[in-house]
Amino acid sequence: MPTTMTPASSRPKKELTGRHVLYWMVGFFAIMFVVNGIFLFHAITSFPGEDVKKSYLQGLTYNQTLDARARQVDLGWQAEIGVTDGTLILQLDDKYDVPVSGHEVIGSLRRPATQRADISLHFNAGRNGVYTADTGAIEPGRWDVRLNVSDPDTGQIVFSARKTIIVR
Repeated sequence: MPTTMTPASSRPKKELTGRHVLYWMVGFFAIMFVVNGIFLFHAITSFPGEDVKKSYLQGLTYNQTLDARARQVDLGWQAEIGVTDGTLILQLDDKYDVPVSGHEVIGSLRRPATQRADISLHFNAGRNGVYTADTGAIEPGRWDVRLNVSDPDTGQIVFSARKTIIVR
């Protein structure tokens, strides 16, 4: 008996109905919500928030901040920073490359992405504009150093600096 084959065109076709489109759309958006939820969870739990404390109050005194920066530019002081064997070394010179000594220097050593490894620094004044601060053993990587140099007589901050160092 000869077999007959049915042509492909006579096979029943699967139709795309509105119900199928609805399932695809609901599934697509469900996946998007889950993925966005995972990203949102990791973003919120890994970033500590604003880095500047009381940013609104700092904004109110911004004109005074600009005046202080202009006075600092007029001073022309330069700060060079390095780290060796658990000691942070600061060289402070004025605009004529004369070492600036006898000031109180405080600061912080901070990781850019987290506050867990922050170290407060109090520098000891040395000779010829050299100030040193003990950091202990710090992990390799990028660190931000923030410095405030105060006038020994008035206690007013006369110079501020932010530097980035790479510890290997």
